[in-house]
Amino acid sequence: MAVEGKVAKILGNNEIVINRGRGQGVRQGMLFEIFTPEGEEVWDPDTGETLGTVEDVKAKAEVTEVKDRLAVARLQNTQDTPFGAVNIGEMQENLQRMFGQMFGDDVQVRGFGTTSGDDPDLESILGGPLQDLSQVQVGDAVREIKRR
Repeated sequence: MAVEGKVAKILGNNEIVINRGRGQGVRQGMLFEIFTPEGEEVWDPDTGETLGTVEDVKAKAEVTEVKDRLAVARLQNTQDTPFGAVNIGEMQENLQRMFGQMFGDDVQVRGFGTTSGDDPDLESILGGPLQDLSQVQVGDAVREIKRR
C-alpha cells in the first residue's frame, strides 16, 4: 500500500517536510507526488452536471532524510519554482530596487528570514499570507509514487 500523508512544513531551498517517517514505511529515495487534497471539481459542458473531481498534481519530491515520524523531501523538476521565481535574498533585492524607485533610495527592505527582534517577518511586510509565493503549501496531500 502506498504511503500517504501531508506537507507539514515548507523549509525553503525546494525542500518540504512530510508528516510521515520511518514508522510509516518512508525510506530515503522514495518519490512522492504533491496535490491539493480536495481536488478540483469537473463539470460536463453539455449537461452542467458534475463529473467528479480530479487531482491537480503540483509537484514531485524525493525523500532525502527520514526520521521516525517525518521525512524531508526535495522537490524535483519544477518548471515554475514552487517557492516563487526567486529565492528570499533575490526577492529582497528586487523589492529594494522597486521600493527605491517608488519611494527613494533611502527606503530599506529588512526583516527577511528573521523571526526574532523587532524586524517584521516576510508575511507582515507583504501584508498577508505567503500563499501567492508558493505553489506547494502546508496541508497539501502527498502520496508515494511506486517505481516501475
